[in-house]
Amino acid sequence: MSTISDPREVMVRGRGPLGMPAVTAEPGAAPAAGGLGPADLLRIIKQHKILIAVSFTLFFSVAVAATFVTLRYFPAYTATGLIQINPPPLDPMKSFSAIGRPDELRSLLETEARKIKRANLLAKVLEQPEVVATDFYRWYEGRIEKRLDDLERYITASPHPDTQLIRVSISLRNPKDAADVVNTLMRQYVLEQGGERSTVDQQRADSLKSTRDRIISDLRSKREELNAFRLQSDVSQLETQRSVAIENIGNLMAMVSGLSAQGADLQAQLDELDRLGGREVPITAEMKIAIEADPVLRYVRQNVEALDIEITAQSQFYGPNHRQTQMLVSRREGFYAQEAARREQLIEDLRRRYDEGLRQEAARVSTQLFQLHQQLDEAEAKQRDLDRNIERYNVLLRDEESLRRQLDDIDQTIRVAEHAMTDKSNVRVQLAQPAIKPVDPSRPDPPLWIAGGFIVSLLLSLGLAFLRELSDTRVRTPLDVVRYGQLSVLGVVPTLDAEEADVEAIETATRLAPQSLVSESFRQIRTTLLYSGPSDTQRTLLITSPRPEDGKSAVAMNLAVTLARGSQRVLLIDANFRRPAIRPAFQNTRPEGLSDALTGHAPWTSLVTAAEVPNLFVLSSGRLPPSPGELLASGAMRDLLAEATRAYDRVIIDGPPVLMISDALIIATQVDGVILVARAVNSSRGALRRAREVLESVSARIVGCILNGAVPRPGGYFREQYREFYEYTSDETMPFELPAQQPDQLPGADEPAPPVPDDEKR
Repeated sequence: MSTISDPREVMVRGRGPLGMPAVTAEPGAAPAAGGLGPADLLRIIKQHKILIAVSFTLFFSVAVAATFVTLRYFPAYTATGLIQINPPPLDPMKSFSAIGRPDELRSLLETEARKIKRANLLAKVLEQPEVVATDFYRWYEGRIEKRLDDLERYITASPHPDTQLIRVSISLRNPKDAADVVNTLMRQYVLEQGGERSTVDQQRADSLKSTRDRIISDLRSKREELNAFRLQSDVSQLETQRSVAIENIGNLMAMVSGLSAQGADLQAQLDELDRLGGREVPITAEMKIAIEADPVLRYVRQNVEALDIEITAQSQFYGPNHRQTQMLVSRREGFYAQEAARREQLIEDLRRRYDEGLRQEAARVSTQLFQLHQQLDEAEAKQRDLDRNIERYNVLLRDEESLRRQLDDIDQTIRVAEHAMTDKSNVRVQLAQPAIKPVDPSRPDPPLWIAGGFIVSLLLSLGLAFLRELSDTRVRTPLDVVRYGQLSVLGVVPTLDAEEADVEAIETATRLAPQSLVSESFRQIRTTLLYSGPSDTQRTLLITSPRPEDGKSAVAMNLAVTLARGSQRVLLIDANFRRPAIRPAFQNTRPEGLSDALTGHAPWTSLVTAAEVPNLFVLSSGRLPPSPGELLASGAMRDLLAEATRAYDRVIIDGPPVLMISDALIIATQVDGVILVARAVNSSRGALRRAREVLESVSARIVGCILNGAVPRPGGYFREQYREFYEYTSDETMPFELPAQQPDQLPGADEPAPPVPDDEKR
């Protein structure tokens, strides 16, 4: 459960009378929840020290009593014996030591330890006369299965570290029974292992001989196969033939590569001819020489040249238009046409022959390439056959050599196995140390049990304290407000039970006992409010709480009195129509109040009563209206608040609980800020969190939270602070306190409410 702890963990500004800083927060801001810190753990221990001491004493007493009761009536005596396991020095199947690495030895010892607890071996042990005569055997009275199960459960067999020993032990109430059972079990195990060894050695020898016969048969078959292969193939020429085949393949591949390149070039030329269509094939120099060497073309060309000379002469003599000249021109054109036709014919013939030659050459190359590929495939097939024959021959040789080595190894192994069968000194399991009758009980160990009981009792006591703390869901400290309510803490008001001053009621604490610790707490809250933000943003404040009985009305009245004594004009309004509390606490307060003003029965300024405290004015709730929610949500309420803000420095509104009635939410939307009051021990963390969430859902500005009724507890921060406060404010240093006066004798008792200026009236 939480109690008042050091609030310095959650406060951020200011100093209160208790040396306690006060939290201030911006509107809407809330500290994040955190986990338990070292200071919280120490606080819980200090706070629950009585519970821890009592529970520790109880638990430790039970542990001590259990130790001595067990030692007196239920002791256990442990008898322990040792068995030595000698690993075989030679494995006949492998011709080297079977157990070499430490992990192999550990594995062997673990295996043998498990074999000691086999059910058939334990059953033989229970049949031995030494065990039948024990109290352990007689206690079961014929319950054979139960006796066997318990024996298997009580017996422990485990390897001794870094040795070849297995520790066998049992814990029984009779020390002689324990020694007899262990010794009988070890003897039966050693005898069983000796018989098993002979059987295993004979089976191993038979298996080795069978393996030798199989190897001889395989070796004979392999040699016959090798001889048959040698007769079939010329083994000496296999490598030479493969070299010749590899060289032949290389030559063929070079020829294939050359012909492939030539064929690709011819095919490219043919593709180019097909693309040009045969008419645009370029005329090579050889083709030009062949064309010019044609006799017909030369004859026609000579005539054209002779006529050109004659036409030139006739044109000079007769002129270009002479009939004789024109006849020569006509003849010349005829010969020129013959020349062009002959030349075109020759070019076409050459092109056709060129195309045919390319195609014939391409066909020849393709044929040769096909033949070379066939030859290459045959050569590669021959090489593969040679490779297979060579590999088969090598495999046969390796198999023969492997079988021959295996035969040699198995012969050696058989000789070793036969020697091991006749060597009686090679004992694998032997009794290293018999169990002796124990003298002192092994359970309980008083120092160990008492020390363990001390630690366990301490842990249980601390766990009980922490369980009680963590299972408490009530708000007890400012840290709980910050952690679970995520609200800033404006201040803490102590409970009257911790107040040393004479304060009869919390509602009148600041008026009748201004030098009390409660009054100082409210002055701290006033200081926090003054420095938590601009005063213009906190002119109207709603005081509410999650549920009834949280002390919100008392907080509202004391906060209003404290603000008024700080030279601020304060108007205290009771807006809780269903359970009004302001009028009974302030005498001479008019019965008419807020409801009458909102319904228009009277101006609100005429209903305000001046309290006995200077600068404090009170407006009671008035009569209960039929619909309080609609009345508070009306425009009249907003106008009233606006006028009150202009007439007073602060307007404090005592509202209903926020989780009980929706009136508080309506008022929260009309004021500058909301102060939540949580009562220590009474308010739950969930209710405080829900109250914050409900107010935030209507966009209300939460100024912070006041923890009311805080109780100082052992281990808490306030216990020491209360004492220091009253020592500091002793009679020698405390200012003179006026005696209590009757309300009609207090200054300002008959002072009327201040009128509202004309320019501020509605």
